Amino acid sequence: MNTTEIRETLKSLGIVPDRGLGQNFLANPLLARRIAAVLEKTEGAVLEIGPGLGALTGALVERGLSVTALEISQAMCIRLREILPSVSVVQQDFLKTEPGELPGYPFSAVASNLPYNISTPSLIRLCEPGFSHVSRAVLMLQREVAVRLECLSGGREYGRLSLAVWPHFAVSILFEAGPWEFFPRPEVESTVVLLERKTQSPLAPELYPGFVELVKASFASRRKKIVNNLARVYGKARALAILDSAGVSPDLRAERISPESFARMAEEVGS
Repeated sequence: MNTTEIRETLKSLGIVPDRGLGQNFLANPLLARRIAAVLEKTEGAVLEIGPGLGALTGALVERGLSVTALEISQAMCIRLREILPSVSVVQQDFLKTEPGELPGYPFSAVASNLPYNISTPSLIRLCEPGFSHVSRAVLMLQREVAVRLECLSGGREYGRLSLAVWPHFAVSILFEAGPWEFFPRPEVESTVVLLERKTQSPLAPELYPGFVELVKASFASRRKKIVNNLARVYGKARALAILDSAGVSPDLRAERISPESFARMAEEVGS
């Protein structure tokens, strides 16, 4: 669908795009096909989060993929069922749904032009046990979020988001998308990223909750030494023991500590 078609369709459905909800619809069919091509050889069902008017959904169907579309808008769900009868359309909020109750579960892949306001919690959700069968996810994100998600080398962009995803997925940036490829045009640049499930996690599953809590504490104040951040949660003596177990200097800031070191620290927390 082009911009004119999107505008007319939204008007017929009585929908006004909500910028606060990050509702920006794909207006470039070539971009939708390019995203769908990433999942072309997927075996099993694909879960699409927030299909909207179905631009990406249709491209996935064209590739012969089995699709379950999770959409919160009733009007859009009705329309999707009419134009794409082969798709299992479910009216639910991705952040609140139980994946095991959805048709097509367990899903092999996920695709989405994620609304900007739920991108981070959606990424965290994909790391939950209910989505452990997802081998690949191709996602459209705000460029700043994509950069933070991929960064594991330290510095300003490195932090809680990239580390939360690191035990489960390898992240790669595929290509950019300009504001003109959406309606309405967002005020930010967008980026398509690929998440690929790691065949072997660098962290034991039972340690993951403690790892997340540890990372959260470590980045609570980015300008402070890590020992001071950790001491607020674990106490000074325990914080020093956690750091010593991983060979990490207490004088470092969290943004200079590698994912592998955080994993070793999590092992101490979980012991």
